[in-house]
Amino acid sequence: MKDYSEEVKRLIEKFKERGFEYGRPKEYLEFRNGTSIKEIEKELLEQRDLKFIEKQLREGEKRYKLYYVYNKRKGRVYVITFRNKIRIITIYPLGPGTLNKYHKKRFKK
Repeated sequence: MKDYSEEVKRLIEKFKERGFEYGRPKEYLEFRNGTSIKEIEKELLEQRDLKFIEKQLREGEKRYKLYYVYNKRKGRVYVITFRNKIRIITIYPLGPGTLNKYHKKRFKK
């Protein structure tokens, strides 16, 4: 699989002044991931633990799945797109079993 890191970094730099919009309620995203909206936005802008980016074409728009891996047991996936703002479609956590499987198949370079 091809990694789209450079493309997404350029797009985030271009759109970061315009802000964020969300595809799901903010309260739901905070609850599901155990973090605040400010931390989510900061993590997207800094891209510190970013491991891999996958590109998707869905419903006529380009979406990007950003895989953040914190350690062997924890990770998170952000599904984003770029419209007038950076649109966070959804975020979901990754557990140790899924991360192990992804390390074998997706994260190979």
